[in-house]
Amino acid sequence: MRQEHSSQALERGRWIVDQEIEAMALLRDSFDDSLIAAVGLIQACRGRLIVTGVGKSGHIGAKLAATFASTGTPSFFLHAAEASHGDLGMITGQDVVLAISNSGMTKELFPVLEFCAANGTKVICMTANEQSRLGQQSDICLRLPKVKEVCPNNLAPTSSAIITLAAGHVLAVLLMEQRSFVDSDFGKLHPGGRLGLLLSSVRRYTEEFKDTVPAVSPTELLGHVVIKMAEGQRGCVVVTEEGTNRLLGLITEGDLRRAFSPDMFNKTAQAIMTTRPVTVSAEDLMSTAVSLMKERRIANVVVVDGDTVVDVLHTKDLMQRGYM
Repeated sequence: MRQEHSSQALERGRWIVDQEIEAMALLRDSFDDSLIAAVGLIQACRGRLIVTGVGKSGHIGAKLAATFASTGTPSFFLHAAEASHGDLGMITGQDVVLAISNSGMTKELFPVLEFCAANGTKVICMTANEQSRLGQQSDICLRLPKVKEVCPNNLAPTSSAIITLAAGHVLAVLLMEQRSFVDSDFGKLHPGGRLGLLLSSVRRYTEEFKDTVPAVSPTELLGHVVIKMAEGQRGCVVVTEEGTNRLLGLITEGDLRRAFSPDMFNKTAQAIMTTRPVTVSAEDLMSTAVSLMKERRIANVVVVDGDTVVDVLHTKDLMQRGYM
């Protein structure tokens, strides 16, 4: 692409984004009490939130159903065209249906509306045409603003798709806040992948990977401390109260380097240990431990249950296991 064409394409790309930003601003200004009513209806739902639609609205609906389900609102996607061929049986009177159609005249949704009316299932719709059949037959209509598509022909769902997705995200986030859905709840629903690892508890990590914690008493001479550190392969040893596992301090490889002197091996662990090492609770999330290690630029964090040592985390192990 020639330089002048490249420049024109860049400007065109920025203009497209600007137009979609304007569409988002129209969406923001369109919100009214129907949004609050929709949140209340979904929150009070004793069944599931069933998202339905076809075409681009269906693709957006499938994504939103996944978002709702992963953020504390039990949900699944029902393809409106399949609904008329037996899948209407997925809908019960305890559910709430979220029907998406920009025009409000998607014929595949009409059997869904009729079934819901006959079975007492509440319907929320997202449409830019509140006077449409969908808008009129829904219990709550979330009116989307009429926006010009950034498609050169003003046909392909582009700007309208963006605002529909955003409106669904608004619902999902408001529901999360109403339910006080926090990161630990999110972690329970996302056990896979790196995100799941970071949102799992430190206790889960220690139960899966726990090994003997390198530990010494405060009166141990540094020669024995060095041996323990080498055996433990964690780059540190914890100092615990004799006869118990109560944490007193931590000695790292850096502490040993700083303590180097001709009489070094006449010193005890207590003489060079860090008395207030960085710790995490076994009930904390792994993301907390990883953040502490990055922020403090340290290689080890001691895991405690109260003041009792449970384990020691090391950056090398966390990196090998996909946590960092």
